[in-house]
Amino acid sequence: KADCIRETTILQASAYGVRPDSQELQTEAFQKAIDHLHSMGGGELQVQAGTYHIGSIRLYSDMTLHLMEGAKLYGSRDFRDYTDFKVPTTLRYVEDEHYKTLWNLPDYYIYGIICAFGEKQVSIIGEPGSEINGQDCFDPDGEEGFRGPMGMIFCSCQNVTLKGYTVSDSANWSHQLDSCKGVDISQVTVLAGHDGFNFHHCTGINVSGCRLYTGDDCVAGYDIENLYVKDCFFNTACNALRIGGRNMIFDHCTFKGPGLYPHRSEMTYYTHAVFKYYSIRPDVIRGEGEGILLKNCTFMDMTMLLSYQYGREELMQNNLPLRELTFEDADIKHLTKKSLFKGNGEPCTLTLRRTALSFEGSDDEDPMLEVDSSITLNLEQVICAAPVIIQAPKDTVVNMKDCKGIRILRI
Repeated sequence: KADCIRETTILQASAYGVRPDSQELQTEAFQKAIDHLHSMGGGELQVQAGTYHIGSIRLYSDMTLHLMEGAKLYGSRDFRDYTDFKVPTTLRYVEDEHYKTLWNLPDYYIYGIICAFGEKQVSIIGEPGSEINGQDCFDPDGEEGFRGPMGMIFCSCQNVTLKGYTVSDSANWSHQLDSCKGVDISQVTVLAGHDGFNFHHCTGINVSGCRLYTGDDCVAGYDIENLYVKDCFFNTACNALRIGGRNMIFDHCTFKGPGLYPHRSEMTYYTHAVFKYYSIRPDVIRGEGEGILLKNCTFMDMTMLLSYQYGREELMQNNLPLRELTFEDADIKHLTKKSLFKGNGEPCTLTLRRTALSFEGSDDEDPMLEVDSSITLNLEQVICAAPVIIQAPKDTVVNMKDCKGIRILRI
């Protein structure tokens, strides 16, 4: 049999009336080009160099949005130019009255600039100098009374590829992915705005070579399965990782504080924590937090290493508990505040293996870490530049091997 090769259909956005460097919204012209490509069974929409102002656009299966060198999509500054396309999110907390009131969540909360819902084989590819800019769109009825649309939304999609572009000044999360399977992200830069990547209920994610300078969490999401992150740089004025799930690896990554850009609601720059567990009550979580590994990573000038107190609703840690967290071959420099890591009756194992550690509290008696008796603490070849205190109840299991400079204070 002869091999049948389907040629990719390539369309130029300009052929459908999309005009660069105009202050007028190009949303309708963009969607016309996208819909035409969809009617042809998919393909690639190329956007030439220039600045384009848009509201919400919707991508479909077997489709690539290709931003050529110097192509810049600027989201409208008017929140009324965006839509959620009336497609429900799979995030259950947005329907919970407690969180709707607490965070001032509008009914259209999950709305964005570039969206796809239930699609397969969807890509956004950017050449050098390409950008998606949210312009900090202000929504007086939005989350916290000011947050606007997301940068991009992928809901219940399969085989998503994101590569090469920069997201700037997103009015809410830069990337909102929920219930997606098969996500490949590489060479993406995030500047300012809020969260970098959100992976709620997602499975099978690979992230490499990305640089995130965020005003909120760099990587966030609960109920994540099979996440592998390599060779990335994280800088934040909030938490580097606010995550929960199973089989998550961060390999050869650098975490650096304080934030280059401020936390949008607090207007502070300090980095809160390297790792903060995320397991929120209203959502269905498929399994307990386990198999979470940070290896070959460097952590510099972060306030706290950890934040976990199981059962605390205000920390969004009151669904399924964390069972296992490991730092391996890590270089942890200049922590300044005590971490609380407490299972509150639910057992969890925290391991630090082949780790260099420095802590700079306000005085020599400040502890770096406080655990409760639910935690099993494994310390293997942990070397401290100056003496480090760990507080633990008398019945806490602490296993130490070839460590230097650690003092266990029984309380």
